[in-house]
Amino acid sequence: MSSLRPDDPRLLSLPTPCAMIDVAALTRNIDTMAFHARQAGIALRPHAKTHKCAEIARLQLEAGAVGIACATIGEAEALADASVGPLMITSPLAGDEKYARAVQLGERVDLTLTLDHQDHLAQIEAVKSRNARPISVVVELDVGQGRSGTQSVAAAISLAERAVFSPAVVFCGIQGFAGQVQHIADHDAREAGARQVADTLRQTLTGLRQAGITADIVTGSGTGTFGFDCAGPFNEVQVGSYVFMDADYRRITDKEGGALPYEQSLFILTTVVSANREGQVTVDAGTKAVAFNGPMPDMILGAPNGSSYHFAGDEHGVVRLPPGRKPPRLGSRLLLAATHCDPTANLYGHYIALSGKSAEKWHVLGRH
Repeated sequence: MSSLRPDDPRLLSLPTPCAMIDVAALTRNIDTMAFHARQAGIALRPHAKTHKCAEIARLQLEAGAVGIACATIGEAEALADASVGPLMITSPLAGDEKYARAVQLGERVDLTLTLDHQDHLAQIEAVKSRNARPISVVVELDVGQGRSGTQSVAAAISLAERAVFSPAVVFCGIQGFAGQVQHIADHDAREAGARQVADTLRQTLTGLRQAGITADIVTGSGTGTFGFDCAGPFNEVQVGSYVFMDADYRRITDKEGGALPYEQSLFILTTVVSANREGQVTVDAGTKAVAFNGPMPDMILGAPNGSSYHFAGDEHGVVRLPPGRKPPRLGSRLLLAATHCDPTANLYGHYIALSGKSAEKWHVLGRH
């Protein structure tokens, strides 16, 4: 349970809505994931798309991460500016402008790019100068999400062969991210989905070996399938949401029906702005303060147990109270756990990170 309290004197002067981090819970999450990865003998490359924050990335690296994954060139540039690396951009880029930025970025930080088409490689070759150092690349497979990645094992092998012989890049391995599996609540169904992904990656590795190509990196995975993916063929994982957690990931169960071993560390501080209606209060956190592509916030600190949050517009939310319970007073503060942590974090320019008696401002980088 979080140690944050909405009546903490440090919070009373903060403008709301405001993104808050329970640093003690955050640190425990980072240490727990690092411990499990070490036990499994698998490398961690945590995904910065969740937090977009140099301070958190540094904590992950200090805990043993081999690098940081980024979703966009903007995230990677911002983290490099903060002296964070190595970095991997896990989504394919497009266009000369972005590839030119990537080549420049590769001159100042250890950088890996993701490809899923021959034209991606051709674009790198077109913008890279002869004197620039080769860029590391991984080939992405579509392992069921239907978003990006090669559409067959044969296509992945063909692209890898092309990369091996290109002077512009260094082929490092393959990537398979199963976003469609991460949030399956039922343990057995989630495990079955992860097993299908693993089978596709193993087929690709077999084909690469038959072609005489070595894939040193097999990367992907996520918070929801980490426990299954440690069995292979992944040798590094791009876990992200475990640092913050959210209402969606708290629905996921382990084999015994319990929750994942991570705590909620990201909260939205909000103020009660209206208390005229019986059985509910209105707060100043709506769709501009909390991402709405997930279940409703399931943890509301400062409201009676059993209270529920509902969106009520851009700037407002409604907290409905159990029958007979005393409502929070007008002007009081509440703490909402995030619905979907990644896009919620992207709504803010900074976090207030609370640890012990200190309160620090940690900036959110590379927002888009």
